Amino acid sequence: MLYLTLALTFCILTSTYFVGRFYAAKTRLVEKAIEETIERKLSTSPISAELHRLREENGVMRNLLIDMVENEASLADATTMSEVERTRAANARTLRRREVFGEAILVLQQTNGGRHPADSLLNGPKGRPGVNVIHPPI
Repeated sequence: MLYLTLALTFCILTSTYFVGRFYAAKTRLVEKAIEETIERKLSTSPISAELHRLREENGVMRNLLIDMVENEASLADATTMSEVERTRAANARTLRRREVFGEAILVLQQTNGGRHPADSLLNGPKGRPGVNVIHPPI
């Protein structure tokens, strides 16, 4: 009788273990399906699309700022250059500055919907004049 009780206990514990694993696996599959559904719904969300667009614009503007800083620092070690090399480097720096500012203006026009960047600084949000007016330093 003792062996029968031990064998029955062993069978009950083993079956409990495998049934528990079955329900745990089933729960994981359901959770995965729920997460995939949420991800699919959020991927078509306009908020997600706007966030992606803003991240891309942020990266472009960051790269432009890095280009500006590198361009301005390009003549920092000009002490060992001759006068001709220094002039050539200054001209190249001026040309690169114009290119970078041209790229920045293009990016700002694309983000402002085709308006010139100065228009958005002089006119406020939604075209209200005087809200974001830039005053010259005193």
